[in-house]
Amino acid sequence: MDQASGKSIRRPTTWWWFLVPLLTLGLGTSPMVFVGAARLRSRGHQLAAVGYLAAIIGAVVGVMFTEQGRVGVIDAIVLALFLVSWLGGVAHVALLQTRVRAAGADPATPVQPIDPALAAAQRRSERRQETRQLLMEQPGLAAELQIGRPDVPGRQYDDGGLVDVNHVPAEWLVRALDLDPPLAAEIVDVRDRQGGFAGPDELVVYCDGMTVERLELIRDRLVFVPH
Repeated sequence: MDQASGKSIRRPTTWWWFLVPLLTLGLGTSPMVFVGAARLRSRGHQLAAVGYLAAIIGAVVGVMFTEQGRVGVIDAIVLALFLVSWLGGVAHVALLQTRVRAAGADPATPVQPIDPALAAAQRRSERRQETRQLLMEQPGLAAELQIGRPDVPGRQYDDGGLVDVNHVPAEWLVRALDLDPPLAAEIVDVRDRQGGFAGPDELVVYCDGMTVERLELIRDRLVFVPH
């Protein structure tokens, strides 16, 4: 169960995987390891699958050179390759099936792509946090970069959409914060009369048109650089 969404997570059914190398006497080891490697995107398991394939081919070819009634070096090599492909493969695939199930790597459950608009909004929010830190630590540099001043022509610094309420014209309060023109005009009028705002909460205190609800919608985008 996905606790965040309340929806059941579909897990891949893998309990039977180990039966393939077990019942095929190792012939099915390499394909099953390849499948597990693809699900887990593991280079190491892919190389292991190649190794199992080479071992089973070596065992089959080696049988052709064994002599009946006589046990020699080739027989020992063939037996070793056979046991690696069969019993070793069973153990390896059993491990893979457990890891694949734990990872939930089921191609029948496609990964949902990230919405581009949501990703862009998250990047802007992160950018605003970084810029606020810069504003606090290096105010002189922040002034040079024109942080919070989308109204300045030719400004190059990306501050994530911050708006300096103490300096931008009323039309930019409308454009950047989606405020009603009468409210934007009131903010500018109060700002000019009292020499700027110290913080966002003063907008509610001194501007009749600003509500707490409206402020919360735009609070993250506001900065108040002193005059």
